[in-house]
Amino acid sequence: MTPIRIVDPLPVQVPRPMVLLRLGYRRPAQVPERVVKILDDTMEKGRSLLAPRAIRGTFDVAAPGAGVILIGGTLRSTSRSLHERLAGCRRAVLFAATIGEAVETWARDLMESGEMTRGLLADGFASSAAIALGLEVETIAARDLAEERLTPTKRYAPGYGDWSLADQAPLHEMLGAGRIGITLTEDFLMLPAKSISGVIGGR
Repeated sequence: MTPIRIVDPLPVQVPRPMVLLRLGYRRPAQVPERVVKILDDTMEKGRSLLAPRAIRGTFDVAAPGAGVILIGGTLRSTSRSLHERLAGCRRAVLFAATIGEAVETWARDLMESGEMTRGLLADGFASSAAIALGLEVETIAARDLAEERLTPTKRYAPGYGDWSLADQAPLHEMLGAGRIGITLTEDFLMLPAKSISGVIGGR
């Protein structure tokens, strides 16, 4: 295992086309004129509220039994999809990351106060920021694995396929994700909600 590393802040770029696509607009020309100004103002405010941070560590991967994957000697899973994703991997980066709670609190407050359009745009911006966060984490993980001359797999997370969402618990405990402000509900959902976690294998 490598030392657990925290990146705070983790710079992320949230481009306008990404937000538009998240909102269902495939081309800028599709955006109603009255929405354009609101969107620009919303994105400017949203950027000021972002507090992106991440925590990660690189762990050994083993297959101690048929259909069993063991990460870091602690996270054990019989998920077939995870087993397939990590086939041939001897190391893996576990990670958790968040954009912080301020943006989603702001979006929720807007909707609760009746500013539905601005609230939906703010939520779309926050969701896009979480996507951008994932892309940045993938870049960092690829760099970590390249130092060990390993090629990264695609990002995978508890709740994908047949990988139990309950495995959020050991993943977050191994990383100490609370140090970047992420907690889990009783149902293993992350708070703040615009947070991500998962594994990227190295083979």
